[in-house]
Amino acid sequence: MKSTKGTRHTEGATNGTRDLTLADVKQELYNRHHPSLTFLDIEAHAKTIHRIRALKQKHDVVMLGHNYMEPLVFGLSDKAEQGDSLGLSMYAAKTEAQYLIFNGVPFMAETAKILSPDKTVLVADKTAGCSLADNFGAEDVKVLKALYPGAPVMIYVNSYAEAKAESDICCTSANAAHIAKSLPGDTVIFVPDIFFAQNLEEELKGEKTVAYPGKDNTARGAVCEVHERFTLADLLAIRESFEIPKGHSHRKLYAHWECRPDVLKEADFYGSTSQIMKDIAARVAGDGLERAFVASECELTSNLAQEFPAVQFWTACSIRCTHMAKVSLGKIANILEAIDEGADLGEFEVTLDADVIDNARAPIERMLEFS
Repeated sequence: MKSTKGTRHTEGATNGTRDLTLADVKQELYNRHHPSLTFLDIEAHAKTIHRIRALKQKHDVVMLGHNYMEPLVFGLSDKAEQGDSLGLSMYAAKTEAQYLIFNGVPFMAETAKILSPDKTVLVADKTAGCSLADNFGAEDVKVLKALYPGAPVMIYVNSYAEAKAESDICCTSANAAHIAKSLPGDTVIFVPDIFFAQNLEEELKGEKTVAYPGKDNTARGAVCEVHERFTLADLLAIRESFEIPKGHSHRKLYAHWECRPDVLKEADFYGSTSQIMKDIAARVAGDGLERAFVASECELTSNLAQEFPAVQFWTACSIRCTHMAKVSLGKIANILEAIDEGADLGEFEVTLDADVIDNARAPIERMLEFS
């Protein structure tokens, strides 16, 4: 694990609309003073970044950057193009761009396609999966619906379109509790994340019964292969090693909803990625936050360090999403070169049948109505 502390770069400087030279790009990267961007990183990748930005601008491409992207990839996106998967898809739907490049994994790009069916949605690597989405499909939803007839099915947005199409309503880690409370009946089926379901069950204790895979049934569920790696023992060791005592006013330990229940109980704050970021921002703007550890994907902390340079972030460098890491500068450049040459985009394009789009859009729209 390491400490990450950076200096904020000028907002928008890396994605301005003027024509930039290679020297300009290099200087902007150096001006970030980001601890994870070494001299070798910048010199090795500046030419590719310069080409990507030039083609992005030339073809008016919206490049959506998920919070878990490594800093050089994350920095390709404008501020408005950075965030969580659902927020990015909603943003893209409001733009007039024909080409959407989603720097994330395919299930995220599917949501963008559902909300922007007439746009060309592209991903750098279609083999980049997700332990949650890959291990749970439409047939698994049907199994639970048969076990709990009449109970509404709430599906985590981290799922593929065909599974969404069999569900009643979607949710994010930020709005799951609110939506569950708003649904009719005493029982709600939550899929597919087992740890998330257990945490939601604790949150809704006394208000709703949460049915989920593996709870008094043999239905298949899934867990996030990144967040499951954090244990209570890890958090206790982090508190001791990095001097983040529980209850400290200026030092905080954060955990994502997808972590184990005992990890959430030990954390000073838990929530979605956006909720964690908002809490950090509020503390920085208020009494101050001097040190933090975030039990989540390593590159999230790398990007937080750039956003909040006054905070000393400690990070678990070994805990990365291998799927997200498949999204590289070179692969993104390949998409843009194909667009520029008018070549076949089938290697990158995310497509869905019209009926899947229609059926999967309904639970997303219901979620937005409840939210």
